Amino acid sequence: MIAYQYKARDSNGALVTGTLEADDMRSFESSLDKMGLIPITVSTGALGGAKSSLFAGFLSKKITTKDVVLFSRQLSTLFGSGVPLTRALYTLETQMTTPKFVAVIKAIREDIEEGSNFAAAIAKHPDVFPEIYSNMVEAGEAGGILDEVLDRLAAIFEKSVENAAKVKSATLYPKIVIGAIVIAIIVLMNFVVPRFAKMYASFNVDLPLPTRILMAMSNAFVSYWYIAVIIAIVTFFGLKAYLASDKGMMARDSLVLKVPIFGQLIKKSTLSRFARVLGSMYRSGLPILQSLDIVSRAVDNGAIRKEIKVIEAEVREGKNISEPMSRCTHFDTMVIQMVAVGEETGNLDEMLDKVADYYDKEVDSTIRNLTTILEPVLLAFIFGIVLFLALAIFLPMWDILKVVQQ
Repeated sequence: MIAYQYKARDSNGALVTGTLEADDMRSFESSLDKMGLIPITVSTGALGGAKSSLFAGFLSKKITTKDVVLFSRQLSTLFGSGVPLTRALYTLETQMTTPKFVAVIKAIREDIEEGSNFAAAIAKHPDVFPEIYSNMVEAGEAGGILDEVLDRLAAIFEKSVENAAKVKSATLYPKIVIGAIVIAIIVLMNFVVPRFAKMYASFNVDLPLPTRILMAMSNAFVSYWYIAVIIAIVTFFGLKAYLASDKGMMARDSLVLKVPIFGQLIKKSTLSRFARVLGSMYRSGLPILQSLDIVSRAVDNGAIRKEIKVIEAEVREGKNISEPMSRCTHFDTMVIQMVAVGEETGNLDEMLDKVADYYDKEVDSTIRNLTTILEPVLLAFIFGIVLFLALAIFLPMWDILKVVQQ
């Protein structure tokens, strides 16, 4: 096989660049003609062997949510402009910069060319496109609104990426400060405290409690550090195994909702995702029971997911969504009232969109103020550590001075 790098013009005169694999120039020209492209320049390069392909695959970037968002936006625009789906996919295949994603798009396009529908082709790649994606695409294809559905999916995933980036940025400063404190404590335990301990041992004085605690911690750290490492490793893997179980995941997700500041942030973000996804799926024409089932798997928190499954079970019995929702712990009164109004008026999707917009604003406000909220807690933590170290190191010096003066 030969890789042909080309620049060409489409039927509208737009410049298209990309790479196409073919056995020879005649096959390449035939493939280009089928896509309605007129070549301007063409260059060739033999494809590497299996070993180099494997090495390139190992070094290639992972497919990120940003890639999926960009793909969805561009495909929505192309398809909405009347470009056939396979041709739109080929255009994106030549424009994406992540090799693994290019391979996925190519596989999807080839499946469609062989007779598969778009949703089924996407469903073959669950590690890239989650279940919510293929289900909404299926509804979009059935309803003839694929471009709108793709645009909604892009908005959903884009918001998730945006919130994650904001939280990461807001917590960067506390992470740096806590990391610096940990390094400082390790240095003190290994080098500073042992020297003070030797000096104090040469004087016949009773050491204050903070000093005795610090020296005991230093001795344990220096003499039995390997035990601490073993305990840390065993705890890490034991906790990881426990959290991988259903019971552990549920305990973690329930506990995290009770954590000050971050618990409310996670809850609001999860409820926003719930409302946004459910509203989008309902508007796309999916049955409400199927939508609730998919939404329960789309949210990240197990405690809220369990409540959604309870709502789904009661809706299956003929009840409205708002009725079982009112008995749930994690759904706020505002959400319940908005859903009830939406059910009564027949505008459930609009009400859910308003709920999602409200929580998005709440999440943005919390994230903006996160650094301001965390600063007093961080300062109190630093002050407590510095005070303890100061008392542990300097209190004995006063006792030694008294002994020397006597």
